[in-house]
Amino acid sequence: MKKVLVIQRSLPHYRVLVYNELRKKLANNGIELTLVYGKLKNENASKKDEVDIEWATYLESKVFTIKNIELYWQPCLSFIKGKDMVIVEQANKNLINYILLLTRLVYKQKLAYWGHGRNMQISKNAFFNRFKSYFITICDWWFAYTQGVKEYLIAQSFPAEKITAVQNSIDTRSLSTHYDSLTNESVQNLRTELGIASAHVAIYCGGIYKEKRMEFLVESCDKIKEEIKDFHILIIGSGPDATIISEAASSRDWIHYLGPKFELDRVKYFKLASLFMMPGLVGLAILDSFALRTPMITTDYPYHSPEIEYLNNGVNGLITENTLESYVTAVVDFFQHPAKREKLAEGCQQSSVQYTVEQMVTNLADGIIKCLNQ
Repeated sequence: MKKVLVIQRSLPHYRVLVYNELRKKLANNGIELTLVYGKLKNENASKKDEVDIEWATYLESKVFTIKNIELYWQPCLSFIKGKDMVIVEQANKNLINYILLLTRLVYKQKLAYWGHGRNMQISKNAFFNRFKSYFITICDWWFAYTQGVKEYLIAQSFPAEKITAVQNSIDTRSLSTHYDSLTNESVQNLRTELGIASAHVAIYCGGIYKEKRMEFLVESCDKIKEEIKDFHILIIGSGPDATIISEAASSRDWIHYLGPKFELDRVKYFKLASLFMMPGLVGLAILDSFALRTPMITTDYPYHSPEIEYLNNGVNGLITENTLESYVTAVVDFFQHPAKREKLAEGCQQSSVQYTVEQMVTNLADGIIKCLNQ
């Protein structure tokens, strides 16, 4: 039996189904999957979205800080020996990656990276991206988050036939099913509980940190409120910038800060809202938008994660210019034109069946099997 090891610096809740299903699919193909993971430290842990998997192994990471640069050491050397393939996120801060470059030669095992290919929250030409690019081709396989990442890797001279675009996703099917199961009565009860009588309700759901631009969000909401008097926004999430939201909510009874909500707990709030506001970094949250038929409006912020590729402007969401005026205008226009809302919501529903965990798991398994058979 072939043996594959996946090393993750942390295990967010949305990855549980991916690994459970991948383990089953690989086992059906005579491949044993081992998962080793750590937990985030310091302010990185404030999103509170990490979980455990019973069959996987948690190992506490050690964090070293050198001139404000965090480096992670995961003590998993004993798990590497005897594996035919090791998959790890390609990240400069993962010290285990540099060891894997050596064990790849010693143990003759396959080494696969997965991720973005570069840090998309900084300039392509920044030192850390140039450093990262040096290691891009020193592996046997790449699991690229999206097709766009695959194209980037090809441009860096990595062979196209050794890249799997996994189509990074979450459990959109369960979200959509639960959304459909919610009754009008349950939504009305939630309205009453929150004190919302308006139909002009937006939602923000995601991590609350610098790149998400909470100050921009609050400022845009203030201006939207001037135009749409009964406007309300529900804000779900946690993170180092949560005080910006809690302070704003304390002086505005139309801003409802609900803290972190995971899995199906967040669905009822989307059912109440008709618009997903996320002016900063967009990542997997776009899939909440699709599965829960709540069109997203974002900006052409230069540091989105790869999943922004899934947003088809004017079809399943909107991307405005990266200015407060353009963003506010788009949100106000959205609320004032029901036909536009319905069109975008329909586009979300159609996109939700395209981006699924099931397809992601199939892509991962196919790539692993191809790499092992090289």
